[in-house]
Amino acid sequence: MSETLSKIIALIISILLFFIFPVENMLTRQDDITRVVVLNETSKFVDSVRNLGYITPLMYSQFSHALSATGNVYEITMEHTHNRIDPVYADPVVITSFQHDYNINARITYTDDILSVLFPDTGGAGGRYYLSKGDIFCVKVANVNKTTATKIQQMLLMSDLPVKRIIVNYGGMVRDENY
Repeated sequence: MSETLSKIIALIISILLFFIFPVENMLTRQDDITRVVVLNETSKFVDSVRNLGYITPLMYSQFSHALSATGNVYEITMEHTHNRIDPVYADPVVITSFQHDYNINARITYTDDILSVLFPDTGGAGGRYYLSKGDIFCVKVANVNKTTATKIQQMLLMSDLPVKRIIVNYGGMVRDENY
């Protein structure tokens, strides 16, 4: 009886060592490759926005289509920060009342507002979203679905793992304006 039990345990261990762990390792490497692909596509999109000074509906559609080709679903978050320097006056009507000080006012535009310019609800053709030279543009991409590697690891560890494993942040200052 103990021989049979030891053979069953040896069979289970050999299945784990020869099949499940190599598959899990391969799927983890696939997640790493997917992370590199997402980083490349995100940097290509952000750099073209930073170089051109605007976003077109076609640029965003191509970016989201390239991300969906990885087989995962992503949450794309965009942030556009426009800084404006305003001089401080004691009386705004009198120019000579300048206080020798400046206020830096930041206006931040998020994904929903950017997408409403690119894809208006009116059904008309989408427009360009313009940025100014010196503005900051950042994109954050994170997966929403559980990857296959996450599911296998959850099965092996018998615990719940976080969904977001592919997270990419990329951004920088807008260099030019091409209107």
